Parts: sequence; C-alpha cells; structure tokens
Amino acid sequence: MDHSPSDLIRAFEDGEMVFHEGDDDAFLYVVVSGKVDIRKEGGLVTTTIASFTAGDMFGELALIEQRPRSATAVAVGATEVEVYDRVTFLDSLREDPELALRVIESLAGRLRETTDRLQEVCTQYVLDRADMALIERAVLASEIG
Repeated sequence: MDHSPSDLIRAFEDGEMVFHEGDDDAFLYVVVSGKVDIRKEGGLVTTTIASFTAGDMFGELALIEQRPRSATAVAVGATEVEVYDRVTFLDSLREDPELALRVIESLAGRLRETTDRLQEVCTQYVLDRADMALIERAVLASEIG
C-alpha cells in the first residue's frame, strides 16, 4: 500500500489487544514486526483461529463489511503494525489492482483454511459419536449378559 499521512505505526506489548471482538473500528492492519494472534472467545475456551507475522494483513473484513470485529486481535511479543483507515485502503485498492488481488488471495486462503478446519471438526464429531455409540452398546451388552 502507498503510504499517506493517515498511515500510522502502532507498537504493542506482549498480550496487548490490537482490537476486541465487537469493536466498531474500521482499520486494516499490516504486521511490521512481531506476531498477532486472532482469537475467538467461546463459553469455556478461547481459540486462536489465525496468526499473522511480518507482511501479513488482518482486519480487512470489518473494514470492508463495515461491521463490528468478529474476533479479538492480540499481540504476541513486542509487535508493530501499520494501521490503515478505510479511505486510504479503498484508495490503495483503486490505484493498485495487484493489491486488490493480494487481498482476495488472502481472504480466499482464509476461507480454505476455515473449510478445512470445519471438515476436521465435523469428522471428529462423527468419530466421537461413533465411539459413544460403541461404549453405550458395550455397557448395555454387559448389563444384559
């Protein structure tokens, strides 16, 4: 992306939140150094759903959709990110078709990863249900016999 006066470098310490799930901000982030984990809060478990390192962008979904953040971003170790507002991002997309392609490729890659993870979860669920059915059958057989 071309740098403009609205570009900003922000530094985060280990464990510091870049943004929280539900936040209404509309910024895109590019990791300059360090690492950022994207986490989803569950009832009992927090799951890291993605990790980003130098050169990776994140946060574009909320920026494009203009909807609240769907997850929380947390710095892992000392981390620096470039912050782009919506206007700068959209102007950059118009000026640089290659950037638009990189954003699409990034989103497509994440969609593929999500699909793969969903398949793993579904498969594990089916296997767990089969194990439970076999255990129930064994318990019933031992009680009858």
